[in-house]
Amino acid sequence: MTDLFFYGTLRHVPLLEMVLGRDADALEIVPDNLPDHAVRAVAEGPFPMIKTAAGETATGIVVRGLSAEDLARLDFYEGGFDYDLAAATTESGLAVRVYIPAPGAWTEAGPWDLDA
Repeated sequence: MTDLFFYGTLRHVPLLEMVLGRDADALEIVPDNLPDHAVRAVAEGPFPMIKTAAGETATGIVVRGLSAEDLARLDFYEGGFDYDLAAATTESGLAVRVYIPAPGAWTEAGPWDLDA
């Protein structure tokens, strides 16, 4: 089982459910933050990217206990954005993995907000 940190569109539970192909009620989802990271809009599309940024904090959620099938589905979804998993530690001390873009894959376009 794997714990992932989501900072972008997959924080929207209906989209997460579509990607996973199952109801999120069975998942443990907890709010958390990723220190020394920032979430930015992407100029090429209506989605975000994450980057290291000393002193900033990325707001998000941790989804705990994801299965191998869940990861395969998430890898397929995130692979379309040229994102790969990296290890990280949340503000609360959880060891997680987070999808990050390949270097130079996207053009940063200022702050990003899920609600907007």
